[in-house]
Amino acid sequence: PPMGEGMSQVKGKTTPAKKIPYWLWVMIAKSLGIKLHDKDKPIVSAILHILTFGSALGLFVTNAWYSGYNIISVHTQNDILDGTVSIMVMSFFCGLGVYSHRLAYRLFVHPKFLDMLRLHSKTVFKINSAVVIFIVLLCFVVVLNISTYQYTYSYSLTYNVSGSSGSGEPFDRNSNYSNVNPCQRVDVSVQVCQVYYMCQMLFSVFFLVWNVLVAVVLVSVARTQTISIRRFLKELEIDARLLDRQIGKAYTKQDNPNLNQYVWKDDDSIVDYFSDRSPDGGEGRDVTERRVSGASFTDLQLRIGGGGGGDQTANMSRFERLSDGENEETAIEPHIMPIQEIMHKYWRINMSVRLASVALQRWMSSITLMITAWSAIRMVYWLSHTPSLYGVFMFILPLLLLPLLASSYSEVNYEGGKIIRSILPTPDRVDMFQYLYGQPIQMTVYGHAVTYGTIGTVVVGILVAFTSKIFLQEINNL
Repeated sequence: PPMGEGMSQVKGKTTPAKKIPYWLWVMIAKSLGIKLHDKDKPIVSAILHILTFGSALGLFVTNAWYSGYNIISVHTQNDILDGTVSIMVMSFFCGLGVYSHRLAYRLFVHPKFLDMLRLHSKTVFKINSAVVIFIVLLCFVVVLNISTYQYTYSYSLTYNVSGSSGSGEPFDRNSNYSNVNPCQRVDVSVQVCQVYYMCQMLFSVFFLVWNVLVAVVLVSVARTQTISIRRFLKELEIDARLLDRQIGKAYTKQDNPNLNQYVWKDDDSIVDYFSDRSPDGGEGRDVTERRVSGASFTDLQLRIGGGGGGDQTANMSRFERLSDGENEETAIEPHIMPIQEIMHKYWRINMSVRLASVALQRWMSSITLMITAWSAIRMVYWLSHTPSLYGVFMFILPLLLLPLLASSYSEVNYEGGKIIRSILPTPDRVDMFQYLYGQPIQMTVYGHAVTYGTIGTVVVGILVAFTSKIFLQEINNL
């Protein structure tokens, strides 16, 4: 480390990444129907909206049609409970896809979300978590469509609806129906299942795209919030160092306390921080942080309300260049922060986190509920059926999304919880602490904070479910 440099307990990046490239923003805007100019006509987005809603409606109707006949058919084991569950899960699937489409539009037209949207996120084994989420969802969509490929089969002349051999037996568990269209087994026209599969393929693509857009906003905005909190923590750290030195001169005999002794560093260079190399211990050095300019995004932002510029382009465009100081180079000047400054910066961060929580809580709760229901149904199904390879993949892949999405919430909440503990208390700051304790910085889902402990509980629950399945299977084999 440089001579005299103080050791910081704030770990991780404290500077935001670049904004999304302008060409990518244009593609997203065109697909969502965001007007870049007043005269733009959302033709592409209208087509995509019709295809999304139409494929979702077709998928729901054909699934309900097939499920109804599947319930009353004597050639299958499904009862009314199975049919109800099938329709319920399909309703979740279709509803989430349509809702994520509209949510993506609202997120990308919101000026604050556009400002917080950057090319960064948490990493999973050094891979961007947004990329990992895309790969997991893509694999799920591919496996889902492959596993239901038999819905495309034409009518089989070798199969009799009364039984695979024409003997009139209603159902045989040991018979192989893998080469028969499911609609033919329940005495429904095979065209119903073929339309079902086409709608499923089309809607699953839109489900992937719209949910990935929302997930990217979540992980990127959460990372931006984390960086803002870490930057604030560094300011509080400098404040505590200067204030400790000032108070220490009056109450201790130690002229130059080494505050590095209160900080831990996961690096062998930690030894270099515990030797005095300058008279002032480096505490008064300026700490400069630079925020990356959003040049790749061309600093475009939605204009709220009217406004106008002198040139014709500014009048025609619905976007304008950012002018506030949040994207400009800023420096952290070492100083003792007054109470009003601490509370104001804390309030700004808290309002940004609250905005993200309110905007994303319905989507987060919906996808969590759908994954939980999907996984529970799979586990119950396996109690009486042998798991298939596709079934195992369709069980595991959705579960991988939960820790990936929840970790973005957890990171913000973990860093936000450090703020109050980083403020050096003084008698005149007591009232401020009462406010801070009453307004914790937390990303929540309908008031419930998502933490690393929550993720651990989910993982333990999954392990218990697997263990119970194996235990019950062994008992049945006795």
